[in-house]
Amino acid sequence: MRFQFIFVPILFLMNGQLHAQDKTFVKEFTYKASDADSKISCRAIAINQLRSMLLNELGVYVESHEMLHTSDAGGKNSQKFAENISTISAGITKLDVLAETWNGETFWMKAAITVDTTSLQASLKRLSEDQQKMNELTELKEHLDDSNKRLAELTQELNAQKELNARNALAAKYNARVDDISATNSMYNAKAKFESKDYRGAIEDFDTVIKLNPTYTLAYAYRGDAKVNLEDYPGAIEDFNKAIALKPNFDAAYVDRGRAKSFSGDFQGAIIDFKQAIQISPTYANAYVSRGEAELRIKNYSAAIADFDKAIYYSPNYGMAYFGRGIAKNWLGRPDACADWNQAVKLDVAQASDLLKKYCR
Repeated sequence: MRFQFIFVPILFLMNGQLHAQDKTFVKEFTYKASDADSKISCRAIAINQLRSMLLNELGVYVESHEMLHTSDAGGKNSQKFAENISTISAGITKLDVLAETWNGETFWMKAAITVDTTSLQASLKRLSEDQQKMNELTELKEHLDDSNKRLAELTQELNAQKELNARNALAAKYNARVDDISATNSMYNAKAKFESKDYRGAIEDFDTVIKLNPTYTLAYAYRGDAKVNLEDYPGAIEDFNKAIALKPNFDAAYVDRGRAKSFSGDFQGAIIDFKQAIQISPTYANAYVSRGEAELRIKNYSAAIADFDKAIYYSPNYGMAYFGRGIAKNWLGRPDACADWNQAVKLDVAQASDLLKKYCR
């Protein structure tokens, strides 16, 4: 018996436990402008503050409705759990501005976040299980927190500074920091569009991020991911190249560039990228699975099994690793392929059911 392997992206399939239901959170915020502020800077600051307030409320909601277990979000106490939920949710929710006014002195805004509780639960679970994506979201939050802190410091410095040239220099730094906050706000919206599979819309927002901050590494990486989903592999590889140039140890960017190369048919080039990701992060299960899939395509089945073994060692509940290992074993005529596919089914890999029905009677 032989199964012709079809290369597929790594998917995490989950069964929703809730009926689809929209839940909307609404907040208002008023900001009193400083001497350095313009309408543009006030708007960026208001959006930033409202996003934080709304995500905190969403975190409390997720906790109170037990949509994610404390262990999934890495929190040992209620406050830490809610903070981690906010960090994860920021990457999958889009803020909608409902109304805003500006009178030259104060800026008022009303905004909302609307989520489908079913898809939210699945997305929260998926992201919480992907350590690399969690690291990126944490990095994004820390970057924004640092920008907010520096903006507050610059405000104090401006208020205390009387000399004109020094004030102008501080004002330039202030505006640059506001641009950075605006870039992060666009980044969050772009990621939310990406999660909802609006890849073209996401690319437009990633373009905005890069225009505001040409060194925003994650924007290039995620724009590359969006292009992969639109089958623009050359464009995706170009974006991953830029991300890696900005951050040479960016393990996930090597994996994603490798995937783009695999989809383009350059399996040897892909394997080189996956190897580099593993050298950077030796416990990166996704890199082992991705390299195993590429090894399958060039019929190097023993090497593929070794990679899937590694992935399972570092991530025992990685369903696609069992799925791929079963395929490699099947090609080698090993009877224990069925055991791997059985385990993959238990871990919600739907494709494994078809193989069990066809080859494991």
